[in-house]
Amino acid sequence: MANIKIEDGKILYRKLLKSCELPLEKLRWAYLQKEDVNSKLCCGSYSTEIDRVIVVTEDGKKEMFQFESMEEARELLARIQAARPDLAIGYTEANRALYEA
Repeated sequence: MANIKIEDGKILYRKLLKSCELPLEKLRWAYLQKEDVNSKLCCGSYSTEIDRVIVVTEDGKKEMFQFESMEEARELLARIQAARPDLAIGYTEANRALYEA
């Protein structure tokens, strides 16, 4: 898994060369996203998937954590849910209506 830790009520991660932290108390929604990416190369085409965990903060900002497999993304989402059991989890119509601007 990417180097993302949950410690002392915060998500600790790196963004480029910068160390970042996101307090769990500022989160209001977290969900999984899977994106199919198709690219054309000189000799043909290439397909891959991008798996992400997206968290939305109380001020409406989104932070994305990208993984090589959906299993890793699910593991992070489970750790976030364990640390914040009251957090809205999952991309449902009800959550979308409440939290998407």
